Amino acid sequence: MVDTILIKRRVIRWLIVFIFATLIGLMNFSIIMTEKMASRHPIPFQYPFVHEMTGAYTVLVLLPFLLWFFKKYPMTRKNLLTHIPLYVLVSVLFGTCHTGLMWLSRKLVYWLANMGPFDYGRMDYRLLMEYHKQLIVFWFIFGTVFFIRYVQKNQEEKLRAARLEEALTKARLQALQMQLHPHFLFNTLNMISSIMYENVKAADKMIASLSDLLRITLKSTNREAYTLEKELELLNLYIEIMKARFRDNLVIHLDINSRTRDALVPGFILQPLVENSIRHGMDHLKTTEIQITSRKKNDRLVLMVKDNGPGISGDAQQIIEKGVGLSNIVDRFEELYGTDYSFQMQNINGGGLQVVIDIPFQPRSEE
Repeated sequence: MVDTILIKRRVIRWLIVFIFATLIGLMNFSIIMTEKMASRHPIPFQYPFVHEMTGAYTVLVLLPFLLWFFKKYPMTRKNLLTHIPLYVLVSVLFGTCHTGLMWLSRKLVYWLANMGPFDYGRMDYRLLMEYHKQLIVFWFIFGTVFFIRYVQKNQEEKLRAARLEEALTKARLQALQMQLHPHFLFNTLNMISSIMYENVKAADKMIASLSDLLRITLKSTNREAYTLEKELELLNLYIEIMKARFRDNLVIHLDINSRTRDALVPGFILQPLVENSIRHGMDHLKTTEIQITSRKKNDRLVLMVKDNGPGISGDAQQIIEKGVGLSNIVDRFEELYGTDYSFQMQNINGGGLQVVIDIPFQPRSEE
């Protein structure tokens, strides 16, 4: 498949070169004919037509050799003094071969078209005369090749830089995920150990849910984003662990818009928010209620986690920076979206905390 594409590209390139050479030959033919008409010395069109078209097409015959030479012996600032004489020598060789091919092709066309004998005149003067034009053609081809390779090299460097930046971003995201998962795991294991001797059945259920959660999480470690549906599946396993611990003292409400379930989100962003709400809520309340909402607004995905806890006291930015889970979320947002995101924490009138996330809406098809 790749070889077929490369062959097609080469055919297209040579077709473009052929069309360009044809246009050059036709333009030169038109200049000669109009000049003869303007000077009131019209001539049969077939002779200048054959001359100019054979002159253009015989350059194509020698073009592969020139391309090979320019690639084999590229001219740079370091080898300028040594390569200029070499390039001049090759230009003379190119001119001599081109003149010879023109002479041979025109004699053949004259004979096939019954146009009479072809007389090229004295070859020593003819070689010198043609070389003036061939020298221009030689350096024009060199300049074109140099420009194309410069553009290609510039694009390749940009592509390499983009790939390196992408690799660094993925490496940082994976490092952030590795930082978050142990944090979550240690907190959950501490909670299991705290009730292991009080309620063995609940602890056993928590361990089973934790096992399922870890298995799914490990399968997704190489992905920086997956669907909100998948995120909710992970969150539900965590909620089952917490419900086994707190039972009816924990109430979770999900209000998920169906259009948002296929939206891509950074993995494990809801769990730290729910964990914070549970931890702070259970310290102050008999029953902690948490509501998780998702909405699509134009081309944005809005996620909201709201609880009935005590809220926050102090600067929200400092709280985010101090928390491993919260700071991890913000860091991953910056890696994935740059500045095109919003993460806000604010107290609710009457009690409670509301966390609102606003990120670009990316359907699963863009994964």
